[in-house]
Amino acid sequence: MNYPIDLRIDKDGKLRLSFVHKAQKILVPLNCNLSEISEDEVFRIVESQIRKIDNLKSIEDLGNDFIDSEETGGAIDHRKKCFQGLKWFFRESGLSLESDTKILLDVDADGYTLPEQWEKFGKPHKLRQVCAIFSRKNLKVYKRLGYDVSHFGNFATYVAETTTSTPFTTSDEEVDRIIKFFQDAKDEHPIFYRIYLLAFGCGLRKSEIYQVRFEHFTTFNGQHFLTLPFATKRSRLKGTSHIEKCGVSKHVYDFFTGLGFGEDLVIGGGERLHKRFVKFLKEQVGIDENKACHRLRKILGARLATEHGIYHASKQLRNSVGVCERYYSDLVSHRNDLMV
Repeated sequence: MNYPIDLRIDKDGKLRLSFVHKAQKILVPLNCNLSEISEDEVFRIVESQIRKIDNLKSIEDLGNDFIDSEETGGAIDHRKKCFQGLKWFFRESGLSLESDTKILLDVDADGYTLPEQWEKFGKPHKLRQVCAIFSRKNLKVYKRLGYDVSHFGNFATYVAETTTSTPFTTSDEEVDRIIKFFQDAKDEHPIFYRIYLLAFGCGLRKSEIYQVRFEHFTTFNGQHFLTLPFATKRSRLKGTSHIEKCGVSKHVYDFFTGLGFGEDLVIGGGERLHKRFVKFLKEQVGIDENKACHRLRKILGARLATEHGIYHASKQLRNSVGVCERYYSDLVSHRNDLMV
């Protein structure tokens, strides 16, 4: 940095930084002692001030505007996750979030753009989330906020690799083994049995299991349902307030409504309890997958697809029909014995 920087101590013993940029003297009160600030921090403060004067935006500014603006679309948790992905790639690449957005135009010696270089990390899903920051709709928002949107071209035009979903497989032996195990263990492990019923019997995700209250179980037209009035994965991604619901068997309905009622949580626990349950599934039930509890949900989807078809599995799991087709299409009967 070629700017002469002046650091002075005011009457209160606090530092004051000053420098000249474009014939304009800039004063910045630091409100700290000399021993409390490093040379690098002084340079970062000066660079930040220069960016403000020249109306230059940093990657950090971009992320904050993306998260804070309701016009960029999607739920705020989803926006945060997208920017967390960008921060991850910057950290792995040794890049600073305080860099000007022009850094997004960088190419390496072989002519590869940043998103093309980041393919080497093997995170196509994370890279797709990053590219969502630079959608056509969002570019209009950034332009109104004073960004030079030409800096975002490499990300706006990049087509991220599509991950291939592996068809899900299970067996009658696995299903029978899991059902028998939990029927035998429900008195010894009552809380784990509740989690099992919500995952294996209702198809709930980890993020949903620990939000269910007894009052969420209901009956309509002779059918039993579990309503999900809280934010689910699907409603967060879509940014909607639509209340989802899934069907439950009479056995599951009678079990939970017989335990309690009202606003009490069905399972009083969270992350630590879930980790114990996953460990239990691995060690006692023999489910070796990292997301052992999520496998219970998928097994329900496979059973429903086999018995009643893809659409029924989609409704119960609250996934799109397309997602269910990728996982369960091989389990559906393709016979055509209709009379013609």
